[in-house]
Amino acid sequence: MQKHLFAGTALSLALICQPAMAQDAAGPGNSAGDRAADQRPAGLNVITVTAQRREETLQDAAIPINAATGDQLELAGVVDATALNRVAPSLYVVNGGGSNPGYFVRGVGNFTNNGYTNPAIAFNIDGVYIGRPSSTIASFLDLNRVEVLKGPQGTLYGRNATGGAVNVIPNTPELGVLGGEVSGQYGNYDAYQLTAVLNAPIGERIAARLAGTVSERDGFYDDGTGDADDLALRGQLLFEVSDTLDIRLSADYSTTKGVGPGVNVDGVYAFSPFNPGATIPNWNFVPAPDNVSQPFTGIHTPQAGEFIRDTATAAPLYSPVTGYAYPSRDDEFWGMNAEVNLDLGDLDLVVIPAYRESRLDNQFNGAPFRGAVQQDLATQFSIEARASGALGQLDWLLGAYYFDESVSGLNSYNQFSTVSFNRFDTDTESTAVFGRLTYNLTEDFRLVGGLRYTDEARSIDARVDSLAGVCLIEPAFGPPSCPQVPNFPVGLTLRDTLEQLDPALFPAGSPLNADPIAGAFPYGPFGMTGPQALLIATPTDIVRDSGDEEVTYRLAAEYDITPDNLVYASFETGFRAGGFNITVGQEEYEPEYIDAWTLGSKNSFFDNRLQMNLEVFYWEYRGQQLAALGVDGRGNNSFYTRNVGESSITGAEMDFQFLATPNTLLRGNVQYLDATYDSFSYNQVDLSDATDPPNFLTPVTGCDATQVLGPQRSFDIDCSGKPALNAPEWTLNLGIEQTVPLGDLELTGTFDSRYRSNRVVGFAYLPTSNSGDDLTLDASLTLRPVVGGWRATAFIRNITDEAMPTLRQVGAGNVSGTVYEPPRTYGLRLGYEF
Repeated sequence: MQKHLFAGTALSLALICQPAMAQDAAGPGNSAGDRAADQRPAGLNVITVTAQRREETLQDAAIPINAATGDQLELAGVVDATALNRVAPSLYVVNGGGSNPGYFVRGVGNFTNNGYTNPAIAFNIDGVYIGRPSSTIASFLDLNRVEVLKGPQGTLYGRNATGGAVNVIPNTPELGVLGGEVSGQYGNYDAYQLTAVLNAPIGERIAARLAGTVSERDGFYDDGTGDADDLALRGQLLFEVSDTLDIRLSADYSTTKGVGPGVNVDGVYAFSPFNPGATIPNWNFVPAPDNVSQPFTGIHTPQAGEFIRDTATAAPLYSPVTGYAYPSRDDEFWGMNAEVNLDLGDLDLVVIPAYRESRLDNQFNGAPFRGAVQQDLATQFSIEARASGALGQLDWLLGAYYFDESVSGLNSYNQFSTVSFNRFDTDTESTAVFGRLTYNLTEDFRLVGGLRYTDEARSIDARVDSLAGVCLIEPAFGPPSCPQVPNFPVGLTLRDTLEQLDPALFPAGSPLNADPIAGAFPYGPFGMTGPQALLIATPTDIVRDSGDEEVTYRLAAEYDITPDNLVYASFETGFRAGGFNITVGQEEYEPEYIDAWTLGSKNSFFDNRLQMNLEVFYWEYRGQQLAALGVDGRGNNSFYTRNVGESSITGAEMDFQFLATPNTLLRGNVQYLDATYDSFSYNQVDLSDATDPPNFLTPVTGCDATQVLGPQRSFDIDCSGKPALNAPEWTLNLGIEQTVPLGDLELTGTFDSRYRSNRVVGFAYLPTSNSGDDLTLDASLTLRPVVGGWRATAFIRNITDEAMPTLRQVGAGNVSGTVYEPPRTYGLRLGYEF
């Protein structure tokens, strides 16, 4: 509490860098597409954005959007997609394991993604939609800016997204310019980063731009997890074929290696049937001791292993929970794309073809698994064409889009006494045509209409081999217990796993002798009455085809009250197509839909020294898809997408920046969010035996669970009325930037703060699913010449070393784990531009 009081006092003195980034600091200035650009007086700069497929300043974009320049991203320490929430208050990025980040905007999103799920937030790099969010981790190299659009993108963007879009836009080659930049950074956790950029002319009409970066860092967690080992390269060629035609070619390559994300142990939900004092019905939370639960300790420390071994048991084998597999990561991504711009006088044509490939090879613990192994190959081809022009008072844009993605994967999810082995091939083909019309009723008043038709076809061919160890020793009191029967080792395939077991554990013969490997096999040493356990292997084939088609649209009105004051109102629809799960009993899910009403205003005052933007919004969300850990039809933990219901999302956002003096910049952002599930329900299989009484082995959830009796008992789980996930009621960002002239040098200091109220970061709404409120402070000092290219920056982020949970969920053995945002980091960065 004292720490928060201190930080709260600091809040009254400073404003944060992020919303400033999100709206205006040190952008490239006014573009040719800026309405009233020549009328805007000197003062604050604005960022030029292309979120509406045209160049305009951020202050003139009549849409809900945040943006940050490449320099601002560097100063904030945003070196990959997982740190984007530092520059966009509405955006949350979480990573539960491997290379599968999840994105949320105002409660709309997924905890994580895999080879057969689609994100709610569209991720676009250099104008190309990225189907697998995993391949966004190492793409932040030599950036011009990042744009974060809030709300459904149902008209202009590649594949429809219900929550928003993130546009990552690199710097492009400049004709006739020879220059570049080199920089190096070193900090705590033995972290370093080396970056080089070169722009070079090749004749009068050709230019090249090359960029590369390498970064490494020791793990944030005591067990060595949470490290970084990244490489990224990009090369571009720009051809000015004529005064009306230019072609830009781009290729990039990146790798992500090392250990990968870490997870902390909070405690264990232990079975405590019909205990009136239990934390939740039939389950009592046993908190881990301080030397285990202390943030950034890690699941692989000896003390964490001892606590889990002594406290947790994993049904249905009930053997000691020991031997978590240590994680590793070796991922590779590359892609090629082009942009063709043709000026035909009254018509501008843009064509963007692209090909991308990602290879994932991960082993991770995720929501405390013994070990999850992921080997995926994803390839995608896309092409987008847009034509735009004007006819009298009508501005028009027409476009077409085609996307074809194939993913082949081998995954296994080991939860000690159960393992799911997945082999899958998926194909997705999406075709769309779209258009937008802007009718200028007057010079200051415009009506906008957008329409998109999307047709998506998809297929899956998958094989699931489920492996379970079932203990047959049931004492008179207490749960079954098979301490002499080992849990399953970690392997990529069923055969890999079984080959690691001692053949003596199969007194009736090894399952490896069976073809296919299916059925029940005596497992473990014989007891007085026979085998102590059974090994049960169950194969399932999932072969399905499906598709969706939908029309989405946008209606808006924009009015320039003055050249510096804009108001707008819009209604937009969005949808996200359905899909498949490799989960028994949950093989398919349906599309989701969202309707969004927005009323906004963007304003410049006092000769453009104060900019203040306001937004009020209301979203209706139907058929909501949520990808999270759950229980499949056989009682095994599984990650899958389900349609959980409906929600209403209401809120307001205000951001500003104020050039108080020529050398003092204040900036801030405040968001209020009321995101509530009007309807949130699903059904889960009952894992108890038929001889057990009703409401005995209830689900581990903080929601209402109602027993459903029948041939197969189950529970109806109702979370209606709960707050949306990753949707804090209050977000407040404040910061100050002060420049001090020192003769031929200048010293610039920044002090930034960010407050977020409590948010739910765990799907099950358990008492341990909350983050609590947090407040972080960042600071930096930059010294550079007034004229010249070098600079030196000292920085410290998360000054008070706040532990900020980004994901909390229960895994194998009902072990509760937490993933954190980075702890305190500091360092020195040196750079030189030439």
